[in-house]
Amino acid sequence: MNIFLKEELIKYVVRKALSLSTDDFELRSIVGTTRYVVMKYVVNSISEKLVSEKNNHLRCGLCGKGPFTKRGLFLHLLRIHKADIIEMLDKKYREVDQETSSSSA
Repeated sequence: MNIFLKEELIKYVVRKALSLSTDDFELRSIVGTTRYVVMKYVVNSISEKLVSEKNNHLRCGLCGKGPFTKRGLFLHLLRIHKADIIEMLDKKYREVDQETSSSSA
């Protein structure tokens, strides 16, 4: 996947984590039709880990910093944890892809 598409995928994952507007068509256009089903599962799995709430305040699920507004946490995740999110996506995708290919064999 080229760097532009990874940037778009990261933004999509962070928006999903923050319950901002996302739709399945956008994800399909980023990852392609063949990877869509697996990536939908991967994105949902990763997005659950990026945001935590403590006393009704948003905090970073990766480093615990906060409290943040939605915009502040969005920017924090993109600026500070971009490489971490890419790594998480790649790792989870490989795990899920291996599981599905070994179970279908």
